[in-house]
Amino acid sequence: MKRAVTMGNFDGCHLGHQALFRTLKAVAEVNHLQPTVISFEPHSNYVLRGPGDPLLLTTTEEKREFVESLGIEFLVLPFTSELAKLPFDKFVRTELIEKREVVSMFFGHDHCFGAGGKGNYETITAAFPELSTQMLSMVLHKGERVSSSAVRNALLNGDVDRAQTYLGRPYRLSGTVVVGKRLGHTIGFPTANVQMEQYKFLPKGGVYVASARLSDGRIYRSVVNIGTQPTTPGTHNLAVEAYLLDFNEDIYGQHLALDLLAFLRPEKKFASIEDLVRQIGMDADTAKNYNGNHWAE
Repeated sequence: MKRAVTMGNFDGCHLGHQALFRTLKAVAEVNHLQPTVISFEPHSNYVLRGPGDPLLLTTTEEKREFVESLGIEFLVLPFTSELAKLPFDKFVRTELIEKREVVSMFFGHDHCFGAGGKGNYETITAAFPELSTQMLSMVLHKGERVSSSAVRNALLNGDVDRAQTYLGRPYRLSGTVVVGKRLGHTIGFPTANVQMEQYKFLPKGGVYVASARLSDGRIYRSVVNIGTQPTTPGTHNLAVEAYLLDFNEDIYGQHLALDLLAFLRPEKKFASIEDLVRQIGMDADTAKNYNGNHWAE
């Protein structure tokens, strides 16, 4: 089936990306084409500037899950230094038209690719009159450009509400549950230590209310700590831990997704484990009473 595509890194799959996805799907369906998002993986800047620059708002699989939930095909195109040096016209001809039967392309307002960044809406429209092309305008929120950088800046301040307005959904941390210090089991608050993918962006350290989704689809309200666990003995490595309310099962090795709903407090070192236990109990009660952007009286 012939395809209508949009290409890029799409880090965050924020509202700007979503506007592009919706237009792509609507036009593709009218013209009986397969709407397809082609994602450069790893992030193109990892090849051009170096790994970890920038840290990722969405991993490849998080992007895949989101895009496919919209009823759009998700394809990964491995990004290499050789690909970066390929002239845009050769790329379009070989990788898109010949290999993937692309007949229609959709562009964000500032998207460019190919050697020297010379492939954009204007140059491709001129070079390939047989392609249907369309460019979308910049998406604004309260006068500010919606971008991956805006999401990161909000999260660096622990402002998950603001990040959510740019994303259209809560910011997600996801990974595999691994064995941690197991201190939580001894103090009555067993936590799931979630191993993030390499280069995943972590928001401001502290304690958050979150919605935890297990691999079988069950959802539990939870308290998430992002930090170094300064009160506990032993090494203090950065970790993401989730205490799932009203839950007590062995989920080691399983995938866990944490949607951050609200920032509760900064991480702190308590004078004793007993003080820590009391605070976790209060955090759990607060999380249990959290309802949207409102706190129960």
